[in-house]
Amino acid sequence: MDRIVLEVDSALARAWRNSAPALKAEYERKIADILRELKEAEFDKLLDKAGKTAKKKGLTEAKLNQLLSEED
Repeated sequence: MDRIVLEVDSALARAWRNSAPALKAEYERKIADILRELKEAEFDKLLDKAGKTAKKKGLTEAKLNQLLSEED
């Protein structure tokens, strides 16, 4: 595991410092899940952009299937 630093307002930082270890662990899991979802959403956007670019340049599903079926 790696550490990251998140900047938050003073009240939130104080609440974090005063939280029980078990609660902190639960929050850490939730934050990691949210970050993972954001990363996946960005990847989905990248795939959508690549698909739109390929379509603009003339790639069709038939051409893609042909490329995928060709032997190296």
